[in-house]
Amino acid sequence: MVLFGLAVATRAHATPWGVTAEVGVEEDSNVQRAETGPGLTNAPVATPVMRFGVRADKKGELADGAYSLHLGDLTRIVGDREVSVEDVTLLAADLRWVHPIGERPVAAGFAISAIDAFPLDDDYGARTFRNLAADFVINAHSGDDYRFNLGFGARQFRYKPLTDPVHLYDWSGPAVDARLDLALWQPSGHTRSLELATTLGFEARTYESHAVANACAPSAPPDPNCTAPTSFARRDRAAHVGLEFTYVGGIVATLGYQLTVIDSNSFGQSFARHRVLASGTMSIGKNYLSLLAILQIDQYLDGLLVEADLQHQEFTNIEDENRSSAQFHISRKLTEEWSVEGRVAYWRNILGNTMDLSFSRAVVYAGFIYSK
Repeated sequence: MVLFGLAVATRAHATPWGVTAEVGVEEDSNVQRAETGPGLTNAPVATPVMRFGVRADKKGELADGAYSLHLGDLTRIVGDREVSVEDVTLLAADLRWVHPIGERPVAAGFAISAIDAFPLDDDYGARTFRNLAADFVINAHSGDDYRFNLGFGARQFRYKPLTDPVHLYDWSGPAVDARLDLALWQPSGHTRSLELATTLGFEARTYESHAVANACAPSAPPDPNCTAPTSFARRDRAAHVGLEFTYVGGIVATLGYQLTVIDSNSFGQSFARHRVLASGTMSIGKNYLSLLAILQIDQYLDGLLVEADLQHQEFTNIEDENRSSAQFHISRKLTEEWSVEGRVAYWRNILGNTMDLSFSRAVVYAGFIYSK
């Protein structure tokens, strides 16, 4: 309601709303993102899925500053009613406002965002959660040569009560993120360019649950059945750093690497994640083609604890597409406002020290996009 009121109050100083909507259907070979392996009895479920989405964007001026507002919804309904817990709608809102500081190319302000996933057909819901963020932000630039963004504030993550009744995975804490975009090369005609984006971030996460200690024998492999509770709150230090090169010319090509390290005082929760991304987009007539490949390697620093309890397995990865993957996407303009698109994607876990578990998922999608 606050965001809606702000948008109405600033109508006279704002650009029109930009709206994008989509509707489509896909076939998902593993809709529950199930892993298989020793001690696990679950099996992947294949089902058709309907997807509906809408996004509204608005920019304008307020109190001698500039703001941007983004509102979105993504709804997923599965065809197999035996897995109706996968029926979820995800609402998202993001508001940013910055005010220039004197005559300098520097601006300061705030950013707030909220993501909330609701179950549709079941009290439980699959991975239904709420994620809140608030930051003080500073932006600086030097024409096209560089752009710098710094934000520091707080984060809060909560699973819905019926999803995680004992709050094992709820956390909150301070966070800081920085991003620097540099123009490495650009000819005078500005028809081509090479840019480098660097990112750096840190979160200090305090969980509502307690840390666990390793109670296994010194020579024994990691096992969730021989961990011991402690009286200490679980605390994680999550840091990430990334580099990404982007070339814009006859094609748009990106090559990037990100390292995420989580150091936890709870046994079995520390890990390092290496993520390499390569993508390319080009146009052929009225068609736009994109290829995306992601190689992800997870290294569990205490060894991998395999949970045989299906309820606990759901929380090993909150990100739906948090795996190595290859994706092909094609879209074609039908009219000025309508386009059709298709996507083929495949995910699996490879390398790292998780090879005793197996994960595989394939999706074929077709849908329509409306944009104005």
